[in-house]
Amino acid sequence: MGLQATVIKDIIYAAANYADAYDIIREKAGFSQEEISDSSKMVDWEKAGALWDMLADITGNEQIGLVVGSEMSLAVNGMVGFMMQASNTLQEALDVYCAYGYMVCPMITFVQRIEGNQVIVELHQNAMWKTSYPRNARIVIDSLLACTISHIRTLTGKNIYPLAIEVEYAKAALDEYTKVLQCQVLFNAPLHRMIFNADDLQAPILTRDTSVYDTFKTILGQKKSIALQTNTADALKNLLLMQFKGRIPTVEEAAENLGMTVRTLQRKLTEEQTSFRNIASEVKKELAMHLMKNPATSITEVADVLGYGDLPAFRRAFKSWTNAAPKAVKPQLEKQYAAI
Repeated sequence: MGLQATVIKDIIYAAANYADAYDIIREKAGFSQEEISDSSKMVDWEKAGALWDMLADITGNEQIGLVVGSEMSLAVNGMVGFMMQASNTLQEALDVYCAYGYMVCPMITFVQRIEGNQVIVELHQNAMWKTSYPRNARIVIDSLLACTISHIRTLTGKNIYPLAIEVEYAKAALDEYTKVLQCQVLFNAPLHRMIFNADDLQAPILTRDTSVYDTFKTILGQKKSIALQTNTADALKNLLLMQFKGRIPTVEEAAENLGMTVRTLQRKLTEEQTSFRNIASEVKKELAMHLMKNPATSITEVADVLGYGDLPAFRRAFKSWTNAAPKAVKPQLEKQYAAI
């Protein structure tokens, strides 16, 4: 999992207005021009996240995500952005991003809910990312919030803002958030959320075009279908990490979320020489290894996040994955964290 390569290029271009020149930022971040010029390629999520840390260090601004996000164009979303531009209403454009935004950044998914006259858009961030690297995870959420509001203005030509925004991290620089996001911002919330007036989302898109919309819907639908058919194991793994936050659901829940029957899911996994149980184990191992990199996270906390009822149960599971005890592996993982 990672970030679409060309998104990195757009981030650096936007950041160049506030930090060093484009090529200097690119080289400092360790990217070649060729590496970030192919929209079909993905950049490792850890390397992509480290770019935001570097930008914050260069500028001395922990809210650099708000600044850069405000200047990123819809082009950053590639075909997904073009489909949003061809949508009939702002609601339809948000529906598009919720359905296909993972193609741009699989590490964050958008989920919509309707409550009365409000539309709530939740931002679900990969559990490994926000727990192992909370700083750049926070900056990325800032950039997405600012980016979304900027794109709404571009799409509709109107200054439409959320009624409120809620974020999971601690309160900081409130004036900067309210200046950019133009709404009440609540910190230490259970989820990252944007809350809109449903009537505002009926605003028409300036560049709406039904034929273009249908064309991109077909293309993106085919890409989604092909990806699911050819890589069911990865699709399942991503589902467990994103929507279930590492909690292992029943195979029935997983199949329903992937839009297939249990029998079909099991058959596809068998064809890929794996199983639901194996994928679930891989996800728990991967989460455990990333969570344990953070010196501030104790082994007991890792066990709790992964849903183990007691520490001995987690120790047994961890030893079955690595042939070593958690307390022996954690210091090595912390050294990797410190080196990034």
